[in-house]
Amino acid sequence: MIYVHRDWNKITKEKLDALKELSVALDAIEGVAERKAFIKANQAAWSEVRHELSLMSFNKCWYTEAREAVSRYQTDHFRPHGRAKQAAKVYSEGYCWLAFDIENFRIVGVLANTQNQEYSEDTVGKADWFPLIEPEKRATLASRSIANESPLLLDPVEQSDSNKISFNDNGEAHPSDDLSPEEKTLVDQSIIHLGIRQSQLNGKRRDKWRECVRKIVKYSRFFKKPKGQRTPEETETMEELAQEIITMASCRSEFSATVRCCLKSHRLEHLAIRDELIPLLLEA
Repeated sequence: MIYVHRDWNKITKEKLDALKELSVALDAIEGVAERKAFIKANQAAWSEVRHELSLMSFNKCWYTEAREAVSRYQTDHFRPHGRAKQAAKVYSEGYCWLAFDIENFRIVGVLANTQNQEYSEDTVGKADWFPLIEPEKRATLASRSIANESPLLLDPVEQSDSNKISFNDNGEAHPSDDLSPEEKTLVDQSIIHLGIRQSQLNGKRRDKWRECVRKIVKYSRFFKKPKGQRTPEETETMEELAQEIITMASCRSEFSATVRCCLKSHRLEHLAIRDELIPLLLEA
């Protein structure tokens, strides 16, 4: 997972206005059954912005960074509009008022968004999961403010959350080493609920790590030579390899977080440019 910068300028005003109009219409409905029926009848509205939201993550799943390993994309409601699962067989009312709120949309592969065991012995996938660290502070239809909520699930639109997951040379996701034991437990649960730990994903990330290592080995062969001892051809090759590695670590590339972990393990963090933060710097 890496930070996803959401650029609403990529979405036409007509589409944004249509979502707002649906939210207003939903607010005017009082009955629970009628609200559910209205949401179901207008769920096609989520797909209307799926392409634009996908472009914001360079056509990658927002949770796993995969392009193909989690199949087709769906528009996930980070806060579920139907019901919110706190624990096994423990549910709260969902966030129905956010059903058409684009701030609540995430683009996710189907095997990360739905509960399944297709590539895992454990049941993985988000589905209705939205546990809070303090469940008693959950927002409700009657009291809608989410300001006091502390979600257990990591969120790709939160800059700090992406730093809480690391990957090893086998492509496996795990909590970052610098977290406290309590935080590691929570992050590990998030990894499961978001479908980030699946064998097919692990294999693709492992392949990406090995590809990165092959480039690092070649790059280091020239990098370790004193500058004056490199031939012009060696210098050119080293620079080309550096650019290839930088590209692999870019937010535009698949599994860039894995590549960055690989670079860190080889003390080459300077080649891991967090280009997903550039829009924020430009806005500052």
